[in-house]
Amino acid sequence: MAATRTASRASEIFTTLEYGPAPESHACALAWLDTQDRHLGHYVNGQWLKPEHRSSVPCQDPITGENLASCLQAQSEDVAAAVEAARASLENWSTQPGAFRAQHLTRLAKAIQKHQRLLWTLESLVTGRAVREVRDRDVPLAQQLLQYHAVQAHTQEEALAGWEPMGVIGLILSPTFPFLDMMWRICPALAVGCTVVVLAPPASPTPLLLAQLAGELGLFPGILNVISGPASLGPVLAAQPGVQKVAFCGAIEDGRALRRTLAGWGPELGLALGAESLLLLTEVADVDSAVEGIVDAAWSDRSRGGLRLLIQEAVWDETMRRLQERMGRLRCGRGLDGAVDMGARGDAAHDLAQRYVREAQSQGAQVFQAGNMPSDSPFFPPTLVSDLPPASPCTQAEVPWPLVVASPFRTAKEALAVANGTPRGGSASVWSERLGQALELAYGLQVGTVWINAHGLRDPAVPTGGCKESGSSWHGGQDGLYEYLRPSGTPALIPYLSKTLDYDSFGVALPSTLPAGPEAGPAPPYGLFVGGRFQAPGARSSRPIRDSQGSLLGYVAEGGAKDIRGAVEAAHQAAPGWMSQSPAARAALLWALAAALQRREPNLVSRLERHGVELKVAKAEVELSVKRLRAWGARVQAQGCALQVAELRGPVLRLREPLGVLAIVCPDEWPLLAFVSLLAPALAHGNTVVLVPSGASPIPALEVCQEMAALLPAGLVNVVTGDRDHLTRCLALHQDIQALWYFGSAQGSQFVEWASAGNLKPVWVNRGCPRAWDQQAEGAGPELGLRAARTKALWLPMGD
Repeated sequence: MAATRTASRASEIFTTLEYGPAPESHACALAWLDTQDRHLGHYVNGQWLKPEHRSSVPCQDPITGENLASCLQAQSEDVAAAVEAARASLENWSTQPGAFRAQHLTRLAKAIQKHQRLLWTLESLVTGRAVREVRDRDVPLAQQLLQYHAVQAHTQEEALAGWEPMGVIGLILSPTFPFLDMMWRICPALAVGCTVVVLAPPASPTPLLLAQLAGELGLFPGILNVISGPASLGPVLAAQPGVQKVAFCGAIEDGRALRRTLAGWGPELGLALGAESLLLLTEVADVDSAVEGIVDAAWSDRSRGGLRLLIQEAVWDETMRRLQERMGRLRCGRGLDGAVDMGARGDAAHDLAQRYVREAQSQGAQVFQAGNMPSDSPFFPPTLVSDLPPASPCTQAEVPWPLVVASPFRTAKEALAVANGTPRGGSASVWSERLGQALELAYGLQVGTVWINAHGLRDPAVPTGGCKESGSSWHGGQDGLYEYLRPSGTPALIPYLSKTLDYDSFGVALPSTLPAGPEAGPAPPYGLFVGGRFQAPGARSSRPIRDSQGSLLGYVAEGGAKDIRGAVEAAHQAAPGWMSQSPAARAALLWALAAALQRREPNLVSRLERHGVELKVAKAEVELSVKRLRAWGARVQAQGCALQVAELRGPVLRLREPLGVLAIVCPDEWPLLAFVSLLAPALAHGNTVVLVPSGASPIPALEVCQEMAALLPAGLVNVVTGDRDHLTRCLALHQDIQALWYFGSAQGSQFVEWASAGNLKPVWVNRGCPRAWDQQAEGAGPELGLRAARTKALWLPMGD
């Protein structure tokens, strides 16, 4: 690894062509710290807040260890003050015309441009990152984000009709890159009319500087408030009255713990977790370009995490040789040196990387490091790890910065299996000179963003997110705006926490059931609908279904954990075939199912009547169910990929991909309409489904299953009847279910949020509140379509 030279003779410079030092002065950053007497507090409601009797932590230069300032640590009173300021500003800010909010965001962009040297110097000084990455990429992107979202705010009344701002947003940032993570999220939130409270990591002054710049604009000082403190204050922030959403950016395990902690608290939780990315290099790739892509992805100081590298066997030796040669020319040094490629990230990042290297070596890996670093050096050398056994723990663990873990593969199918075999799904790049092959691999990768023959490109208009354990929240583009919007007229979210709920016992005890058979009365008219046919439950038991007067209507099967496992397995087997169907084919099946329901209308109306539904209402429910199926069939015809062109970087495909196996627990009310209203968008977007129908009136849904047995592929839709709480427990704890919708009790909603943290599946719960399924907005509105699929951004190359 090359080092920057402090002094060289002219002849040596012309011989080696090495870079000399190009230090950036940090005087402006120190001067700004001096304005606060090197003692930073919180920035709330346009003013610095420095309460007494607070602990503080030092803000240090990660390379020299020099104390730059001290930062106060927030307590619950400071969090409450910040949220109160945001609440006080919300009504005025959210009711302003979009054009006015656009002007305010534009003014903030100009303020950043005016103070850009201070911003990039302070960020590089405190984080240790290479100043050229912050100066040439982060600060310009922050301005672009504000300008793009100013345009979105200007057109909000027309483009986002039927949606309203959620309210006060809480944002919890990780210690890595808090400045840019903050900008990606506060820009759309402010643009649509929300106000924000940011919980910045300790000793991170850049978010405080940004809040000061926003506050000095006047008029709306309380729309952006920044407090410094540990992420453990997250539950305190979520519990504040008026907070409608908490967005968290950080480590996967921290996000998992936060999901469990906030279950039942009320606010929605958006997670953006992990920092690992993937690079897939095929045998027909331009190896030299791919090596530079690896450098950009792992060692250019623009990545927050490490890189998992998959190389096709035919070019493995050549790629590893060229990569190791390139690693030897990387320059590591003080971040404020403009000639440096890599800076330092502090002791925590250094120790994490060192720990991973030791564990990898103990598991048989080969480790190549460029240069020899003293043991007490703050810098960690570029590191290449190879020959890890496929079953080793490090193969599945997240790769930390600045490590690259390389593995060979033989075929494209094997590459997809290895890449999709990890629980993370953030971003990836595919390197191939054959566009057809690159597109096939890009479509097959289960990640949120894919670049072809490039890595790490960003644009405010392009959505960025992830799937699986990388979280399910989005920023950028239209998708980023919807993160902070809700359908107009939706009531504010309030806590529904049940302190008496025992997670260990919820749904464990099954109610007493009758064995299926004539000795206990009439046999169940229906079994469980799994794998395209009706079958007996594993426990061979049933439950009685009674009408509104208490008269026995019959028996339905009592499903359990074994039956849920079978239904999920059947759904997984059907998933590849259904996902590959064209929108036209999906639409045809939905229309065929609608026609079948229409033919069965008299029987369905009779079933609903026996459950106490008036004749007129029963007819309307069946007719509306038919209309919903046809409406989603028409919508799926318009599905496809939106093509947008990112500035100077080529076209981007915005794909809407299925979630996978989607579990749905239906409400008791509207037993047929709610069942169809939830099933139709799930199928329209390519998901396979496991449903629990209405517990009080499951027979109308089972009547529909008789038609689905003849129309739909086996395993596409699976319906399991039984105790709602027990089946909910089985679904929430299942690790092979990709998403879960729950419409039941408040306690059930709380349990679903807590239990789904196991694989961090996205959940949608009703918090015990009924939903107007007969109304268009709640029963067939765009919210269902947004939740039934996920976005993938696919960047395509342009030029040589």
